Amino acid sequence: MTADTSMELDPEKTKVLDKIADFIIKKDLGVIAILYIESMRPLHRISSNFITFFEPFLNLVVSGNNLQTIRSCLEEDKYMDYLLERIENKKASS
Repeated sequence: MTADTSMELDPEKTKVLDKIADFIIKKDLGVIAILYIESMRPLHRISSNFITFFEPFLNLVVSGNNLQTIRSCLEEDKYMDYLLERIENKKASS
């Protein structure tokens, strides 16, 4: 990701994605997460619609603001690219 692209990213969204990347690396699921995110790339927008449908149940596990942030990140490829980059960088440094 270039410096120009990182300037376009919303800091609130990147903060949530950083937490997700930290959790994935902490649980040593980096390779699995990368494989899953890349293979499901065409379905990210559909996944955001599923989050909307299941939101009442997901609110029991994830706070409402974070859930909305995750949903909006799934709708834009640049945030999925950011998440993949963060996972790869953290995996390489650990």
